[in-house]
Amino acid sequence: MKVLEELFSTLKDFQTMVSGVDSSVDFSTLNSSAISAKKQIVNILSADIYKRLLNGEGELKEMLQLAVGNLTMAKDVPFDVIRKRKADVDVYKYEMENMRRSYVDNYFNAMDSLISILESDEKDPVKWKDTPYCKLRENLKIKSTDEFNLLYPIDSSYLFFFRTIPIQNEILDDTMADYFVRAEKKEELARRLKRALAQLTVATAIRRFDLIELPATIRNLYEDNTSQRQASNEQSRLLELAADLAKSAMETMQNVDLTLSEPETNNIETETSFNRPEDKIYLMS
Repeated sequence: MKVLEELFSTLKDFQTMVSGVDSSVDFSTLNSSAISAKKQIVNILSADIYKRLLNGEGELKEMLQLAVGNLTMAKDVPFDVIRKRKADVDVYKYEMENMRRSYVDNYFNAMDSLISILESDEKDPVKWKDTPYCKLRENLKIKSTDEFNLLYPIDSSYLFFFRTIPIQNEILDDTMADYFVRAEKKEELARRLKRALAQLTVATAIRRFDLIELPATIRNLYEDNTSQRQASNEQSRLLELAADLAKSAMETMQNVDLTLSEPETNNIETETSFNRPEDKIYLMS
């Protein structure tokens, strides 16, 4: 499988789309990273959409090239460091992290733009609306990136929203569906439940996803340029955030549950509102 050759005619074309690519590197060297990148992107777009974009042209094709190219280079950074060290070229840790961060940011931006275009195309020439992720979205309570971003900031990332569609669906099935049914006619409670759902979705994504798959809003909280940063500390801070979000969501659900369990106090039933002889309850003055 020659992933990059399918997208780029020459290495120069690849360098035009992806900055910082060494001229000494060829497509065969990058192919293993490119295969991994393609698999990750196809998981979101579907194989059929990927193929149609690959054979297309214009902005959609360019966004696909940017996404595959930059994700390939992000995955290749560790191997690139090894190649340079073998060539007696020193590479500092902060330089490696800066390169990887830049490639990841470019990948996210490309995928966000690509999905945004597909979402807004009413003619839908590539049948985006028929993909599994889009179909699954019909059952969700939070159905769009913009709505999710208002409930919990995800850098308006279309990519992250679509990556978390199965997670949101799982949480609804396992935990929250009944809450939404009970709060169906109570707009304020439904809104609070949606925020809890967004928090649980993000918390679960933090636990399951690699740092590279999280939106910039979350990644930037824990990435820095210092060589002293340790992966174990980074993971610990991410898990703390996930725990805080889950705790906040559960507290919201408990409060909503209490509110829904409270008896209605405004409805007066005349049959039970007055003393009757058989009650054996008398008011005495």
